[in-house]
Amino acid sequence: MIRSLLTAAAFAIALSPAALAQEAPKFSTAASTIGAILDNADAKAAFFKAFPEVADNPQLEAARDMTLQDVKGYAPEMFTDEKLAALDAELAKVK
Repeated sequence: MIRSLLTAAAFAIALSPAALAQEAPKFSTAASTIGAILDNADAKAAFFKAFPEVADNPQLEAARDMTLQDVKGYAPEMFTDEKLAALDAELAKVK
């Protein structure tokens, strides 16, 4: 009985919002706005590494409130699933 209670308690702690928040990446192409990515030096570097062709694009500032997944709808040939997945992998490393 005690073993079952301890197991249940350990499971509940592991699934607590605080524990889950530690595991979630700080940035992602689906949830983070372009503005949030650009405002963080490490995330911005990852973004410009993945998409160097947009670094000097004047439309970038106008898209600050959009996610990269949103922008993909306007330029799917540039923001491919493969490039967004690679960027997500790099963004996951940002603390």
